[in-house]
Amino acid sequence: MQIKTANRENFTAKQRKLSDIAYLVLHYTGNRGDTAKNNADYFAREVTGTSAHYFVDENEVWQSVPDGHAAWHCGTKGAYYHPACRNANSIGVEVCMLDKHGKLRQGSVDRAAALVRELMQRYSIPPDRVVRHYDVTHKDCPAPMVQNPALWREFQAKLTQEDDEMKYYEKLTDIPAGELRDTVQLLIDRKAIAGNGSGLHLTARLLIK
Repeated sequence: MQIKTANRENFTAKQRKLSDIAYLVLHYTGNRGDTAKNNADYFAREVTGTSAHYFVDENEVWQSVPDGHAAWHCGTKGAYYHPACRNANSIGVEVCMLDKHGKLRQGSVDRAAALVRELMQRYSIPPDRVVRHYDVTHKDCPAPMVQNPALWREFQAKLTQEDDEMKYYEKLTDIPAGELRDTVQLLIDRKAIAGNGSGLHLTARLLIK
């Protein structure tokens, strides 16, 4: 993840408690063919009175506002349609969702889901507190997931999928047959690994790095 902090005129200067973070709000940039870096650069350079914590495309994530500050991403001069989600207690994630032809960029959506899962874990946020900008203010954002609710349901489903890299292998036979299992067997034979008393407790992430 890259970091380029937004212009200080674009977010709340006073720090908030990280324990105040209770919601994650998904947005889309509305631009075609843009990148996370383009957006981070823009909000660092310009005074817009708006901001988001993260910008995501299919290749990378850029953080624009520190989590410990409120970004201005879901405020409204009109009515709120969500009883509790506000700028002060949420993190805003902007997705570069459209290609240059206006088609959905699935890679960006997938990377955004991975980021949201990470933030959910970091701040103990349950899936029902991951919302669209639309759910807070009725703004048509992220438009593809408002106009086609099935896309939003697909995104929500991704949030409860176990990250394959975080699966734990407790027994040798749990590891897929092949070179990886053979390597682990060799390490066991050499007493290089012995588990934690109840099993191997190896993650896929550890095995493939």
